[in-house]
Amino acid sequence: MKILLVNPPLRSSERYGKRMGKMGPSMIPEGLAAIAAIALAAGYEVEILDAMSLNLSVEETLEHVKRGGFDLVGMTMLTPMYAIVGQMVVGIRKTSPSAKIAVGGAHPTILQEKTLLDLPEIDFAVVGEGDHTFVELLDALSGKKQLDSIAGLIFRNDKGEIVKNPPRKVVDDIDSLPSPARHLLPMPSYRPAASYYRRLPSYYLMTARGCPFSCSYCSQPLGRKYRHMSVGRIIKEMGVLINDYGAREIIFRDETFTVDKKHIRDLCQEMIRLGLHKKVAWSCTTRVDCVTPELLKLMKKAGCWEIHYGVESGSQRLLDMISKGITLQQVRDAVQWTNEAGVEVKGFFMLALPTETVEESRQTIDFAKSLNMGWAQFTLTVPFPGTPMFDQAKQSGRFLDKKWENYQTWAGWAGIEPVYVPKDRQVEEIKGLQQRALREFFLRPGVITRHVLTALRHPALIKKYAQGAIVLLAS
Repeated sequence: MKILLVNPPLRSSERYGKRMGKMGPSMIPEGLAAIAAIALAAGYEVEILDAMSLNLSVEETLEHVKRGGFDLVGMTMLTPMYAIVGQMVVGIRKTSPSAKIAVGGAHPTILQEKTLLDLPEIDFAVVGEGDHTFVELLDALSGKKQLDSIAGLIFRNDKGEIVKNPPRKVVDDIDSLPSPARHLLPMPSYRPAASYYRRLPSYYLMTARGCPFSCSYCSQPLGRKYRHMSVGRIIKEMGVLINDYGAREIIFRDETFTVDKKHIRDLCQEMIRLGLHKKVAWSCTTRVDCVTPELLKLMKKAGCWEIHYGVESGSQRLLDMISKGITLQQVRDAVQWTNEAGVEVKGFFMLALPTETVEESRQTIDFAKSLNMGWAQFTLTVPFPGTPMFDQAKQSGRFLDKKWENYQTWAGWAGIEPVYVPKDRQVEEIKGLQQRALREFFLRPGVITRHVLTALRHPALIKKYAQGAIVLLAS
């Protein structure tokens, strides 16, 4: 049985717009690589086509599927990918009618039966963590197992009826999973977003799953139970990226890297003991209430050069409304501590939250500017289905677009209408807000000087910074 796993051909220009798309990331599809590794270990023949990073068109991707004569095609399906996946499944059904089609990811996990109802070409939806579900699906297609016995699977039976099996439990022991099948990926083609790296090659690494917090904008379709790799396993994965793929930087992609402070302390101490901090720099994403001055100093010593904090808003009322569980003072403290430790800071902010007023939008932009940060990201709020915020948004504001492919957080740059507008706010005002926030933050003498000095220390960044300046000035 020949299996193809596809990362759909959603191009950066479609997500961020033509100008901003040049700065967009090309990210390793770690979920596909993880599933492929388990399938390979079980003896199956697997190929990965990362059409997104290869910048393929739908037609080019379909031609690859047709030439390969695959028995099963599996695809990642996030909500913004809906239209592309729709085109793909229709095309596969026409050009490769005997191939079975499976999808997995956040969208089918949240909208389970609806996904198969809306796209009748799909045969299977793998919901939740798909590591073992996908391999059991392969076993069923090989005649070794019954489809109705596979937890975490939705499928069409012989009568065309949709069957929903019981959910699958999450994987408790992350170390039990094999190393992602990176050798099946075009590793040299990957590049993080412009604000995430100083040196290339720079690769993402996921070391944990789940998040124990309850922010209303997050559905956590794969569960809130937090689980992380052991220190030894993380060191092994870092070694693979450094030794096999020449990594000069690693971006820990965990949602909240420092949830378990003791674990991070142990990891940093091991990095230092092994001298990894001399071989590779790294960055991470975490919460402002999950760091201490002592931990930040140790992280710096272990090679951490930048931390990304989810701040979201400059209004305490809105932070409470979205159940963020932090205070503005905690934000100020964490940013100050991080700078004092010699680590750079990037902040994530959301604009046009449910019930947000024009004045509160202004507060968020001004708060971001008041913090000593070199980078900030301002996205437009998209209340995704399956989140508490989706219900909040229905009660306060209006949804302007029901097309899943337009559920994008960069509408202000991508030339599309925002999905959601708070009550008493206007579409053009919201779109202009996102562009204005970035310009106001970055086009300040202090921030410009900061990045010029950084570029002088790291000449490889000059082109990247110049591209960013052109995007901001041309908008």
